[in-house]
Amino acid sequence: MASEKDELVFFINGKKVVEKNVDPETTLLTYLRRKLGLCGTKLGCGEGGCGACTVMISKFDCFQKKIIHYSANACLFPICALHHVAVTTVEGIGSTKTRLHPVQERIAKSHGSQCGFCTPGIVMSMYTLLRNQSEPKMEEIEDAFQGNLCRCTGYRPILEGYRTFAKDWKCCGGKVNGLGCCMAGKENNWGQRLCERKINGPDCCMNAKDTAMVSSSLFNAAEFQPLDPTQEPIFPPELLIHQNKLQKQLCFKGERVTWFQPTTLKELVALKAEYPTAKLVVGNTEVGIEMRLKNMLYPVIIAPTWIPEMNAIQHTEEGINFGASCTLSHVEEVLRKAVAHLPSYKTEVFQAVLEQLRWFAGPQIRNVAALGGNIMTASPISDLNPVFMASGSRLTLVSNDGSRTVRMDETFFTGYRKTILKPEEVLLSVEIPFSRKGEYFSAFKQASRREDDIAIVTCGMRVLFQEGTSQVQEIKLSYGGMAPTTVMATKTCQELIGREWKEKLLQEACSMLASEMNLSPSSPGGMVDFRRTLTLSFFFKFYLTVLQKLSIELNGNVSASIIFLR
Repeated sequence: MASEKDELVFFINGKKVVEKNVDPETTLLTYLRRKLGLCGTKLGCGEGGCGACTVMISKFDCFQKKIIHYSANACLFPICALHHVAVTTVEGIGSTKTRLHPVQERIAKSHGSQCGFCTPGIVMSMYTLLRNQSEPKMEEIEDAFQGNLCRCTGYRPILEGYRTFAKDWKCCGGKVNGLGCCMAGKENNWGQRLCERKINGPDCCMNAKDTAMVSSSLFNAAEFQPLDPTQEPIFPPELLIHQNKLQKQLCFKGERVTWFQPTTLKELVALKAEYPTAKLVVGNTEVGIEMRLKNMLYPVIIAPTWIPEMNAIQHTEEGINFGASCTLSHVEEVLRKAVAHLPSYKTEVFQAVLEQLRWFAGPQIRNVAALGGNIMTASPISDLNPVFMASGSRLTLVSNDGSRTVRMDETFFTGYRKTILKPEEVLLSVEIPFSRKGEYFSAFKQASRREDDIAIVTCGMRVLFQEGTSQVQEIKLSYGGMAPTTVMATKTCQELIGREWKEKLLQEACSMLASEMNLSPSSPGGMVDFRRTLTLSFFFKFYLTVLQKLSIELNGNVSASIIFLR
């Protein structure tokens, strides 16, 4: 057992911090602002939704064998999770007293800051992206801001300023693709093609003085100082030395909460047997919100992030097996590689998971939230659980008594926020299966806004056809947001087996779904009619998607899909 006087060692903006009296209830944001006086990191929503508290976390990942940098929400990040980690805040990259970093300079000169409250978070999101990719694509820049909200300036000047970092950036002094637009290849009054020379050089259309082509640019990019990746602060060498030493189990005790950080699976299951009601925390994106906003108390917290088996990724004959502590960002990275290299018929489920992750919170959450935590939270509006249920993903559970494997089906969730796991059991891994030939999978989500929002209704849908036909062999329709748990439309699925994938099936399936996916007028969350309509709309979209793919598979052309409608 670890000592109760373990020291917490980490770095803030290059300076070593040794904390001897750690309270597990303290977040990184509270520590930065109250203990260190670093008030550039702001408190906004307090639940990881606005990004005002974004910082960069750097650590040596012993599983990937490299130094990684990622953005995170300081308002949720537990101080106890910082052992042997480096943190960079907005004060650590530059200031007016020393020198502004190019990221800070460009948002200021492009008028991307108004009240300034969200600016430090946006700056740190961009800074983290550049630490990982010095010449990002414009799409990557936009994706990096999914978890950052700005409520006054609007996003145009922010993106306009930061797009100058993109390798695919093109300036435009005139109306985009209109008269005088460089992208349209127009000529100026001297007969020169715009931006034929160096972008933002003397002949660039953005800097043109001709009154016939009035520039709507917010800034002159030629005035920006260049980004030099070689001048960024290095990762603390002391933390690299620590990686060669054997980690020991840590224990931090506060007034109300005790934090354990085991290093082996044996230590983990022993702790879970001793404290069966203990919460396992990786990213703290759920437990942190419950403790902060719902006044819930969890006296014992166990952090399994150092356990090799819970971070392992294995490619098996049936799919890809992810350790339960793997972050959603890491899962996304692995699945993208699989989709790129495997035959498309084997990656239907992977593509559906990627589609859901695309709209899953913001990067700051995905960078720390664990795959296993998403399942064990058992949220009825989970984005991923309907996908895992419809695909029949396999879960490996461990305890002191051994291990067992269960398939995630309609029996896995036993009630609101409850699963079939015993109190002493731990979710070890999740196997996401390959799809087969003749099998099609889709996932859908409807929320109030497209990005960084919780779902109203989600679903995962899978259908397998008998070889060479349009006859349904297996079908699974799973929904979130339609009951206290993620549910399967079992009656509808049973009735559709053996049917032809034609318009008659569509009509009858919608009728059965409307009956099976029923909601009482007093259902929590409201919008009852809208949610019921979404279940049918999702199936209709799935039907058309499969119809098109099926027609290509059976007939070799898209137009043949009309045959199945008759």
